[in-house]
This record gives sequence, structure tokens and C-alpha cells, in this order.
Amino acid sequence: MLPDFERKLLRIMYNYSLKYRKMPEMRELQRLTGRHRSSEIENALLWLENHHYISWENKSYTESVRIVQGWEQESEGGLEREQRSRAEYWTRD
Repeated sequence: MLPDFERKLLRIMYNYSLKYRKMPEMRELQRLTGRHRSSEIENALLWLENHHYISWENKSYTESVRIVQGWEQESEGGLEREQRSRAEYWTRD
């Protein structure tokens, strides 16, 4: 499960890249997240990279970020269990 700020940052970058077809600059991330210290954003980006949500080759600027997975990873078996329970409703005797 993603921490709140990291999830917010990932969604902002994902939606921004879809709309503008590029990654936001640090100044834009500061404006969109409401965080004014770039160190907070950099730490969140490093967390996302360590957990394989993004890849960040050149850490000197945020435009080099590439999104690997733009949404939160499902817990193991969560979705499968939910689909199975829906099917059981209709197939149970």
C-alpha cells in the first residue's frame, strides 16, 4: 500500500504525463502537490523508484522520470478473492 503523499505524487505525474505528454518539472510538482521543499518530493520519488513504480535515470531533474506502474499494486489475492465471491453468489446452490 502506498503512503498518501507518494500515491498523490504518482497520480499527479501519471495524469500530467497523459495530458501534456511530458513529465512535470520540480517547480510544477511543488505547485501541484502543495509541498515547497524539493527534498520532500525527491524523497517520495526515491521511495517510488525503490518500490518499482517509477524509474529515474538522471536524478538531477524530474523530467527524466518514467512511470513503470501508474497505480497502486493490489494486495495478493485481493481482486481474485473478490471476483471469486461474486461468482459464488450466482453459482451456489
